[in-house]
Amino acid sequence: MPVPAGTGPRARPGRASAMSSEVLGGVVGAWSVTHAALGIYFLLAFMLGRREREHLLFSLLCFAFSLSSLGEARDYVSHTFEAYQRSDVITHAGYIIGAALNLHFALAFARVKGRRGLVVLIYAVALSFEILDWTGRLWHGRRVVDALLFGEPVRFSVGEPTLFCYVFYAVGAAEAFATMLLLARAYSAGRKEALSALLGGSVTLPAVLNDVGLASGWFPTVSLLPHTFLIYAFGVASALLLRYRIATGELESAATTLRERTEELRHSHAELRQIQDELSNKRQLAEVGELAAAIAHEVRNPLAVIVNAVAGLRRGSLRDHDRTTLLDIVEEEAGRLNRLVGDLLRFARPFSISRQPVVLPEMAHRYNDAGGENLAVRVDAVPEAETVWVDPNLFRLVFDNLISNARQAMRDGGTVDVRIRRDDGTHEPSVRIEFADSGHGMSPDVRRRALDPFYTTRPSGTGLGLPIVQRIVEAHGGWLGIESAEGVGTTVTLHFPIAKPISQRPPARVGS
Repeated sequence: MPVPAGTGPRARPGRASAMSSEVLGGVVGAWSVTHAALGIYFLLAFMLGRREREHLLFSLLCFAFSLSSLGEARDYVSHTFEAYQRSDVITHAGYIIGAALNLHFALAFARVKGRRGLVVLIYAVALSFEILDWTGRLWHGRRVVDALLFGEPVRFSVGEPTLFCYVFYAVGAAEAFATMLLLARAYSAGRKEALSALLGGSVTLPAVLNDVGLASGWFPTVSLLPHTFLIYAFGVASALLLRYRIATGELESAATTLRERTEELRHSHAELRQIQDELSNKRQLAEVGELAAAIAHEVRNPLAVIVNAVAGLRRGSLRDHDRTTLLDIVEEEAGRLNRLVGDLLRFARPFSISRQPVVLPEMAHRYNDAGGENLAVRVDAVPEAETVWVDPNLFRLVFDNLISNARQAMRDGGTVDVRIRRDDGTHEPSVRIEFADSGHGMSPDVRRRALDPFYTTRPSGTGLGLPIVQRIVEAHGGWLGIESAEGVGTTVTLHFPIAKPISQRPPARVGS
């Protein structure tokens, strides 16, 4: 903001005039201290609050006005030409940077977008005027002003402005008006807290015009800007306090709304849970119905064969050879029913897992002794993945089913590759086991249905082997994957955590 060149008692015609100048200098000096205190207040608000840029900028503005007020206070009590000049330099230095900071503050307060280039220009202009100020090119000569202050005569001197100084006054006045326009824009945009800053700032506009007129020789008055800036500063402080009050009210309103939404969400969650429970019950009933239909289908075929065989056995003219054949059929179908019931119980019964440390290569090698000459099990394991904590009885069933499937796929013989590795792609220590055969493989349709209960391509199969394996692996916290292609073979991959308990027990021997 503009200010006249420094003031000070050049001539001292009487004691009253001298005393008035010294009192005025003391008042302006007190304002300098007050401006500095306000600068500290806004700086603390910046550092201890949300680090809003407006706080920092207005803090610097207060310090700039404190410097200007200090220069004017020195000017009122100076007695030499050199002292006047030093005071003038200090006063103008504060107001030049103050005018730039004030406009920058208004730009930040009004949240003007894309202001970086404009801010750079503002400070570049301020730097130019600062150079002119410190090199003494803003004024030439001095003149005496006689003014009345509350009825008391005051005589002081002011510098004669140069063309550069008039340019600064024009730029400073334009920056002051632009600041008010930006604050008015913020208020019209719904920023209610901008009103107090706008009212406080509007008081400074007449002071700017008065001080420019005083410096230009138009008004025989005293400088008013150091006094009116206090009103502006308190207006900005009120705006920031009002902002916090509005923000607190909005926060309380948001908290109330959040509580209401939370309660609504709780009710919705309860209703959703009830619907999910009903849906789960219906799904379970549907699964039971599908399971019952599948069981009925699987049981009906061997029962029909048994009924036909029994009817044949009732014939009196049956030869011994035919009777033996029919009895073998009954025995075979009864065994099939027995296997079906056993697999069904394993599939439907919840698993109770009793984890123990199991050495996987030993569990795989035991099938080399029972697989016959046409089947070999080749184990490839890394040492850090050999021992895992699983239920040994359940994993024997897993190995039985998978190696049995591989044997059925390689009727002419072959090798089942069992590869045991650490799985580093998981969040917890895990192991990956691959069972790979070189059999006939699966078609895409068979691959899609391989894990469906009761689906099988083997005449004597129950279709529950792979579903049982999947349930056991999932009960251990893992998952099962199948890769297969016709004429190439099938690879079944098991992923599950090593799951080492805290209590250590010696590894269980799982050999036959």
